[in-house]
Amino acid sequence: MRLAFSDLILSALPIVNRLREHHFEAFFVGGAVRDTVLGLPIKDVDIATSARPEQVLELFEHCIPTGLQHGTITVINNDIGYEVTTFRLESAYEDHRKPESVLYITELEGDLLRRDFTMNAMALAADGVLHDPYGGMADLRSNRLRSVGDPNARFQEDALRMLRAVRFIGVYRLIPTYRTWRALRKHRALLAFIAMERVQAELDKMLSGGSPQRALHFAVASGLLLHLKEPFCDEAEMAIRQAEKSDGAAERFARLHELAAADLRWAALAIGLDLTVDAVQQVMKVLRFSNSRSKLILSMVEIHRDMVKGVTEASGRELRVKWLSLAIRYGKQELTEWLDVMRVLPEAKLSFPDSLLTQLNEWLEQMVISKLKQLSVNGKELTSHMEKQAGPWVSEYLNQLLLLVAAGELENEKSALLGQASLWK
Repeated sequence: MRLAFSDLILSALPIVNRLREHHFEAFFVGGAVRDTVLGLPIKDVDIATSARPEQVLELFEHCIPTGLQHGTITVINNDIGYEVTTFRLESAYEDHRKPESVLYITELEGDLLRRDFTMNAMALAADGVLHDPYGGMADLRSNRLRSVGDPNARFQEDALRMLRAVRFIGVYRLIPTYRTWRALRKHRALLAFIAMERVQAELDKMLSGGSPQRALHFAVASGLLLHLKEPFCDEAEMAIRQAEKSDGAAERFARLHELAAADLRWAALAIGLDLTVDAVQQVMKVLRFSNSRSKLILSMVEIHRDMVKGVTEASGRELRVKWLSLAIRYGKQELTEWLDVMRVLPEAKLSFPDSLLTQLNEWLEQMVISKLKQLSVNGKELTSHMEKQAGPWVSEYLNQLLLLVAAGELENEKSALLGQASLWK
């Protein structure tokens, strides 16, 4: 079978051709081949070759020895880096993650045998011919995820492959074979050997895919999330166990893919599982989220908690003031994003029907200003007008003035603002 090359593969073709001109075998391998078979856009291109690393370094002028100990050289061509790796076999794995040593070989099929799943164990020659010794094409056509060789061995070699399996199930809408799924559940405790940064990266990719709810379903059903190197807090683990037992858990997040940003999907997950702010904060810490990402996700959860309380205790003007005060505190963008999260969570409709979400959005759009720096009076002018020394009252007054202006109940004009402040003496 011959496949058409994408532009990214075409740009890497001179590297393959140069290796072949010097009598080395060279093939495109990995995700680029898989996605070419599926007709999907590819992100990067990897090359496998019979040339040893030192021979690759001799053949190409612009090289970076990025993984020399494992036979990988990054070759730069037209300002793009391509990983070129020598055909190899791998020894016993250290800590169920990295091979202790590698043995260079000269046959493509032996190199493909060490890979995780059949769909990733295909190679593409320079003439477009597909090499598929382990049936990856047939598995893709059958929407099947199958390990190369013995799945028990593959997962024991590298425990991260279990999370990758769940990601592939979600991203490509696959069904794992019985042997692959049984081995994954059997060896799930080995996930305790995987660094939390790698776990976070895989979970991010799951949530960023086109079918995050499917990946989440299998992540929960596998029990992998309960065997991490650093466990989540008790509350989060309890929510995961309850989701595993609940038939409606998948339906709860059926529209998760409608949220564009991964962090909003994380926020929807936290809100949908009804986690407290403290629990979400602990999960973010365990998964090594950056401060900026944690802040956004926590803001969504805090806004939700405040609004649930708000709709229970207030209505009319009081609810509007509550909503606008949150816009001032967190920002209009954050509240707009929270509205997006509410629209994809079925259970949110109980407290926030579409009519209310529309009303909240209208109030947000009608805000005249939302920040203190937009107010036509400052602290110095306020203290001078009130003939009082500066103190906590200044911030309190300014924020009250801002809220009145934001609600359209007071003109953002200096005399009007100072006049209102005078009434509070």
